[in-house]
Amino acid sequence: MPAPFRPCDHCAKPAVVHNTVIVGGKVTEVHLCEEHATAAGIQMPGHAPINALLGQLAQVSVTRARGPACAECGHSFHDFKGSGLLGCPACYGTFEATLGPVIERAQGGALQHVGRAPTRAAGDAQRSALLKRLMRDLEAAVAAEQYERAARLRDAIKELRPQPAGGEPA
Repeated sequence: MPAPFRPCDHCAKPAVVHNTVIVGGKVTEVHLCEEHATAAGIQMPGHAPINALLGQLAQVSVTRARGPACAECGHSFHDFKGSGLLGCPACYGTFEATLGPVIERAQGGALQHVGRAPTRAAGDAQRSALLKRLMRDLEAAVAAEQYERAARLRDAIKELRPQPAGGEPA
């Protein structure tokens, strides 16, 4: 059922603006045509060309699809997912909540980069840690006067230490 025709309060044209104001219990209705509404300072929706409206709609859709963007560089999380790269250091703070699970998955459960060592270097680090532990154990055995244990630890240390070219332990 169409709305009843209301003429403008100032002329016979159809009213396009209908305003109801209630002040102190008194109801006042104003009905204005487009011409008189514009004259009264009421902003009328423009008759924009269809391509401008479609452009605005497309921009809103793209913004929603890309999600929030970094205030510094404008990079979005959608951009990160496409390239695997962030735009700037501020992106880490902007996307902290969504990056956390991604980083955790990439680091094998850690949120901080733990890195990897080459196989040979990892073996050297393990040997160095073992030597330090054996040296502490040797000092403790000597202090406790456990000489047989101290002798075994000394021999284990000699085997682990690198041998110089002459064959004598370093």
